[in-house]
Amino acid sequence: MDTYSKKKVGYWSVASQKHLKELKSDTTGLGHLGNLSLAGKVGRFLGTIRGNGHIDNIRKLEEMAYSVGVQNSYELNRVILPLINEASEGKVRVKYNTAGDFVRVEEFMFESSDVLEISGSTFENMRPSNIERIVIDTMDETKKIPYLQSDLMQNLTLKGYSEEDVTRSLLLQNNFRLIQTLNKSSYQEPIISNEYVWGKNHEKIALTVSKLEIGQRESLKDIIRVIQGAQGLPLEQLSHQGQEILTLAKRVGMINPLQIVSNRGLAKDFGFSADLLQQEMYSDDILDDVKLLLASIRFGEHYTMYSRIQRPEDFLSSLIRYGEVGPHTANLTDYAMLEKKGIVTVVTRTKPGIYGPRTGPCLKLLRKDVAEAALKIITDADFVIGTQPEVTDFSALTDVNVSFSSEELRMHMAQSTESSKELEDYTLRILRNELL
Repeated sequence: MDTYSKKKVGYWSVASQKHLKELKSDTTGLGHLGNLSLAGKVGRFLGTIRGNGHIDNIRKLEEMAYSVGVQNSYELNRVILPLINEASEGKVRVKYNTAGDFVRVEEFMFESSDVLEISGSTFENMRPSNIERIVIDTMDETKKIPYLQSDLMQNLTLKGYSEEDVTRSLLLQNNFRLIQTLNKSSYQEPIISNEYVWGKNHEKIALTVSKLEIGQRESLKDIIRVIQGAQGLPLEQLSHQGQEILTLAKRVGMINPLQIVSNRGLAKDFGFSADLLQQEMYSDDILDDVKLLLASIRFGEHYTMYSRIQRPEDFLSSLIRYGEVGPHTANLTDYAMLEKKGIVTVVTRTKPGIYGPRTGPCLKLLRKDVAEAALKIITDADFVIGTQPEVTDFSALTDVNVSFSSEELRMHMAQSTESSKELEDYTLRILRNELL
């Protein structure tokens, strides 16, 4: 399998796992996509450790694994790590002592594409079924354009799959909402689309919008225009546009919401446009690192208790140039999600100040490429997505009841409760190597 194919498979493995992880393990039919889900879990785990260089604290490694859905230490040590050892071709090395106990993980993944390639190799090494391979091809094809069901089935059978396997795979994908099957009375057959679609040459935004009144459509366009010009904007600042229209924008994928929950128990939602990164295929922040960093900075800009971030671009520039920022007390509480994803770590530093040396928590950057991508989004005018052309022909799609959006599942974060705060503090101490 060439590099491009590995990235493609890794991308859709991660995307699929983010949907499938919400289902109960005994959900009927879920086992037929087990290899696909496991490869995606491997990819998401690799995304959390990338940039650390090495990790020799097994408790820290376990907490990072648990944050992406690894269920227990046995699954990590006996399933996830061996799969990575086999598939990474030296980019990740897991070392054990003579007794077979974990010693350390060393990683040499410099870009997110490395994560996707290893995830893709993992999927291939597990000898997946044609049912699972069809999921990859289906989601990849429907990312580009919706298909009439007959055309999609013909496309897949031309790839060598049997009609029976294609039918079964499409049934599973529909049941688990990996794809959408749209019906319209003017067509004799369904139209199949993809939860992750909203490209600049695509009419997916017409989904559920066709029956809006002109005024509502203008409000929707205004919301998207604001988000495109200020990625990571707190969504509560758009509430004046009308909650119904804002909810619709999230449901159809025109806005991708991401929630930040601070260690103070404060939860806020931030909005991103669907084409956040206009880069090569399979490099569009499927691991959510850029969105999470931007949302965290917006959190510090609007909701930190003291000395809020005044200029996000200056904050990011300093983080990139010096490798760390601080000290600041908010670094202990408001960036926990960045720590869990391995984008930053919190370290204690003593630095000179106007009134003498200051000692306190600093944010240390672990993934420079993520910060550079985030900085490019908020500083480069050419990188802001332009206004999409108005959709005037709604004949090919229908208004359906969509129960969730792609990003709502991508970053499903439960709000911290008072009873779990002690456990949250314990987890952060492990991630900061305060507990060995």
